[in-house]
Amino acid sequence: MSNEESNIVLDGNFRQVMSGISEAYTNAESWQLRREILSIIASKISLKLMQLFISGLTGYRFSAARLHAAKYGVGSRVEPTSKVVQRFDDYQIAHFIDFIVSPHVCTDLPFGEKVLKLSSGVELFIPNTIRNMGATRIIDQYFRYCKEMCSDFEPLSKSSLFTILDTCKASTRKSLQGINYFAAEAGEAFDGLRKMIEDKVALCIDSERLIENLKRA
Repeated sequence: MSNEESNIVLDGNFRQVMSGISEAYTNAESWQLRREILSIIASKISLKLMQLFISGLTGYRFSAARLHAAKYGVGSRVEPTSKVVQRFDDYQIAHFIDFIVSPHVCTDLPFGEKVLKLSSGVELFIPNTIRNMGATRIIDQYFRYCKEMCSDFEPLSKSSLFTILDTCKASTRKSLQGINYFAAEAGEAFDGLRKMIEDKVALCIDSERLIENLKRA
C-alpha cells in the first residue's frame, strides 16, 4: 500500500464514509444493487484499499463496479429488463384457433353464455359451445389437417396446443344425441310465435315488424 493510501485510511472522515459504504454494500439484497453502491467509489480508490472495509471483495466485482460507473454513471440505478422468449408466431395460434372453433370441432349451444373478462376489465359475453371430441383427438386431427391441407405450415407443438385447449374452455360432448333437437325445437317455437302474430293482425299494427324481428333472431 502506498503512503498516499495510508494517509487516506487514517483520515477520520474517510473512515466514516467508507463505513457507510460498507454497511450499505453488506445490507444490499442483490448483487446488482451492491454493484451500484460499489460504483460510487470504485473508480476513485484501489482494490486493496477497498478490501480493508469490504472483506471478501473480489477483483471481478471491483472491476464490474468500475465498468458500471463508466457505462451508466457513478451510483446510477439501472432497472432490470425482462426478456420475453417467444417460441411461436401469432399466426400459428390463430391457425389453431380457427380450427377448434370450426363446426367440425365445436357446436354452438342455443342457450347459455360465458363471461370472458379481459385484463382491461372489459367483459365479453360468448355463447356456450360443446366440443365434438376430446383434446387428444382434436390435436391429432389438427396435425392431419395441416399435413394434408397446408404441408408448408409448421404447427405448434403438442404441449402448446394442449395449453391452448385448456385455456379456451369449452364443454366436451359426452353423447351424440339430443344436441340437434335444440335447433329444431327452437325453429318450431319461432314458427308458433309467427302464427300467433299473424292471427292477431287486426289487434297488432306492428305485426310485420315483429315477424321480421323473429326471422332475424
